[in-house]
Amino acid sequence: MTKNLVYIANGGAGPCGITIAELDAANARLIIREQLSDISECHYLNPHPNGRFLLATTMDDGVQVVSYAIEGDGGLRRVNSQPAAGTSPAYVAVDASGQNVLLVNYVNAGARGNIRVYPLAENGAIGEHSEHIEIDDATGPNPERQDVSHPHMIVTTPDNRLAVVPDLGTDRVYLYALDAAGKLNLAQSLELPGGAGPRHVAFHPSLPLMYVINELDSTLATFAYADDDNWTRLSVESTMPRYYVQPASRPNTCADVHVHPNGKFLYGSNRGHDSIVIYALDDAGLPRLLAYEATRGAWPRAFMIDASGEFLVVGNRHSDNAAVFSIDAASGRLIFRSSVTMTAPIAFKMLA
Repeated sequence: MTKNLVYIANGGAGPCGITIAELDAANARLIIREQLSDISECHYLNPHPNGRFLLATTMDDGVQVVSYAIEGDGGLRRVNSQPAAGTSPAYVAVDASGQNVLLVNYVNAGARGNIRVYPLAENGAIGEHSEHIEIDDATGPNPERQDVSHPHMIVTTPDNRLAVVPDLGTDRVYLYALDAAGKLNLAQSLELPGGAGPRHVAFHPSLPLMYVINELDSTLATFAYADDDNWTRLSVESTMPRYYVQPASRPNTCADVHVHPNGKFLYGSNRGHDSIVIYALDDAGLPRLLAYEATRGAWPRAFMIDASGEFLVVGNRHSDNAAVFSIDAASGRLIFRSSVTMTAPIAFKMLA
């Protein structure tokens, strides 16, 4: 298989739903290998832990979650699909056991979103859903964005015991116990400041810490956890420069967050300011603002850091390009290296 393959979700109305690219480390660039025409407007994708399958969402056929087998050359062969039961599938993932597909819909036909779990067979086929949850908690103070529940991500904790769902509409992060039958049982919910709008989370690679990036108030929250029931919010930091004046017509909204593999740095994307915010993490894992780097495009919705920690690739959705940066190992700062044109890149996943 071609090394350093990157699968990219294209969320616009362009010619493809998934781009297959190669990260050319020697020249610090993305090389497009194939643009998949099987689906259009992919909103998210994620590989199976075994690297043999890729799960993706599409707006085709009434909104679907689709399973692909990854061929020897990295190409994709469709296995099957199931209804996604929403109109905006914001995130899809596979738990560490490889047996459950986890999906959230940000919204369904203009109403609140939902959470779904599907069984996944050994041959990559998705079964009929085993779980469907709609959250009916009190919503946040922003009437335009927090009218109802809007779950935006679903991932499992590093030990695979809990499914974590940040909900932009309710200003909470929900923690669900995931059982062998693919059922979710609410264990706890973590509160964020009113109007925060939690969107994505990331875990520290060696410390029991979770970082939550908040879309609506442009902040980063840090939580420590000792066990399933003992979670404590340690800090909330702004992702914006101190003296930055936001234009009323285009206020900043945060999108994605990732921790460097060495555990020393954390990165978040600012849409509007169009930057990657960089934090240094101290020995306790607490963030300290370090720098900002312009993303060389507009509206950086998602980005990835490769497993070696050498490169950061960010997708600028509104300017239809992806930018590649080198990461300075000592300082954590970003050095712009190249850019490539593609339709509305909104998620990047690299095979381990």
